[in-house]
Amino acid sequence: MNKYQKIIKKFSEDRNWGQFHNPKDLLLGIVEEIGEIRNIIKWEQDINKLKQVVLENKKEMEDEIGDIYWFLVLLANGCDVDIDKAIEKTIVDNQKRFPVSEVKSKHTNRYLGGTDKKYT
Repeated sequence: MNKYQKIIKKFSEDRNWGQFHNPKDLLLGIVEEIGEIRNIIKWEQDINKLKQVVLENKKEMEDEIGDIYWFLVLLANGCDVDIDKAIEKTIVDNQKRFPVSEVKSKHTNRYLGGTDKKYT
């Protein structure tokens, strides 16, 4: 469990908020925060200007990403998942599924799967 996971766990425990942190509501919180990020970028149609829009709204982006992480940590804590271990496993899995030699500069998505064809 990383330091942020521990801090957020203590924060929640100190306030006895665990009773309100069920997976459904935490997921809805994540979705809501993702919607806030969507609101930042939704009207920009020019892909070349999109990075500029994000940079111009960096503080809001930081706030929303922080909120997403907060909800994700609460979800992980409730499911007894160590976020660092989970991301380490995902990194290793993706390195195997998407080797540079086969996917560099190629768009990939869940329908294409990696070289292991996990989702095909």
